[in-house]
Amino acid sequence: MLSILPQLLDYQFYGSLLLRLALGAVFLIHGYPKLFKARLRLAGLLESIAGALLVIGLFTQAAAAVLAVELLIIVIWFKRGQKFVGGWEFDFVLLVMALALLVLGPGAWAIDLPL
Repeated sequence: MLSILPQLLDYQFYGSLLLRLALGAVFLIHGYPKLFKARLRLAGLLESIAGALLVIGLFTQAAAAVLAVELLIIVIWFKRGQKFVGGWEFDFVLLVMALALLVLGPGAWAIDLPL
């Protein structure tokens, strides 16, 4: 494989780790406050549990799939008609991150790794 920085290819396995930790942290931070709002409690529970699973690296691909479905619904249904910038771009980036984790797997330092 041609690469500008071939020495970094030795660390590919850590790319999924960074993706997993970032996505998990975002959903933990955004999901926790929703637990205290009656209308958002289910979404908050889903996001908090999936975020925690991503951070520890347990059931990574299942958690990423659940979040991808939620984000797809958000982008298509709830953000419909909004502009990209200031509207649905953040949710779209999170959707792409979840899909990438679904394909790439958990990466380094995950409980899923031996599975």
